[in-house]
Amino acid sequence: MKLKLFFLLLFPLSGMGTQFLVLPLNATELTLGNHPTISPALFTENRGHPDLSMSRGNWFGDVSLTHLGYTQKLNGKTFYLGAKYTGLSDLEFRGTVPQDEALSTFSTYGVAMDAGLSFFKNKQKFSLSLSYISIGLYTGSSSGIGLNIGYVSVLRNGLKIGASIQNLGKMSKLLYESPSLPTRISGGVSKAFNFKDFKNTIYFSGEWNQSSSTNKLNIGNKFNWNRISLMGGLSTSKNVVEYSAGFGINLNRYQITYGIRFGSQNLGVPQIISFQLKLP
Repeated sequence: MKLKLFFLLLFPLSGMGTQFLVLPLNATELTLGNHPTISPALFTENRGHPDLSMSRGNWFGDVSLTHLGYTQKLNGKTFYLGAKYTGLSDLEFRGTVPQDEALSTFSTYGVAMDAGLSFFKNKQKFSLSLSYISIGLYTGSSSGIGLNIGYVSVLRNGLKIGASIQNLGKMSKLLYESPSLPTRISGGVSKAFNFKDFKNTIYFSGEWNQSSSTNKLNIGNKFNWNRISLMGGLSTSKNVVEYSAGFGINLNRYQITYGIRFGSQNLGVPQIISFQLKLP
């Protein structure tokens, strides 16, 4: 696909380079947006049993998304291990002389291996994780370490406030210079409304990404009834507006979630499907 090289040059939009670190991990994040009260420091709340999760999908410009995660509660703390892979293949390599056929094709990728922990104290949640990061482009590669910090305070009547700082760190040189990490600062609030037969939660958050130097506002809503959840979201920045929708089915030990996003830039339709298994 000839346009793929165009997407590669627009790293913040396509999600390649170190920008892959800010792409959604799962269907819930794709739909609701980045909200610190849901997943501070890049991992979710454990439900009392070890959890194994897997997500697979695509981003703008045919970028593939894959994530594997494992959480386990031990001695009052939740431990997390995760792996994220983002790739784009069949990029065309062409010379300076115009011709019909490309000289060759190549690919680009991003990989992050995460380890972290979180704990509650006095209705407050603190979380910390470290990431080993590796990216590759053509014959070049770069690696580094990232730090992620999150905080959530549980207030009265289903109200939560949270903040997170993600991707603090440094990368080695890729070709002639070191790529910068997309440090992201987020803050948000959520409010849960509990009724007799259902629950509805509203999410508001704002974020700033150092690499793209843009501010983004995220609004999400999640409706839970019995084993079914319905989700919707809106993300807006200076030049882009994105809408999203999704649903989930909880089958006791198994949970399946699907999310889809539509953007005003008309560069594709990101989709993710996530599977979660509660282990014994």
